[in-house]
Amino acid sequence: MPKRRGKIIFFISLLGGVIGAVLGHILRDTIPILDSGLKVGTDSLSLNLYLFDVSFSIHVNITLGAIIGLLIAFLLADVGTRRRAS
Repeated sequence: MPKRRGKIIFFISLLGGVIGAVLGHILRDTIPILDSGLKVGTDSLSLNLYLFDVSFSIHVNITLGAIIGLLIAFLLADVGTRRRAS
């Protein structure tokens, strides 16, 4: 049960971060600080094996809106799972 609880909290927190980032982007004209942040990632990594070519890159935008959404979702998920457990 604890492994499943951790997965649920992780996915709910991830969803909260995405929703927070989207809301921060939508509200950027009203509250510009929610959309400002840091972009972390890699440039394109490429593997050419002559039969096929694989390219991979990942970027993460860490914004204040995403952090707030992540924290709220984590707290709500943790409180919800604790309430069910007791």
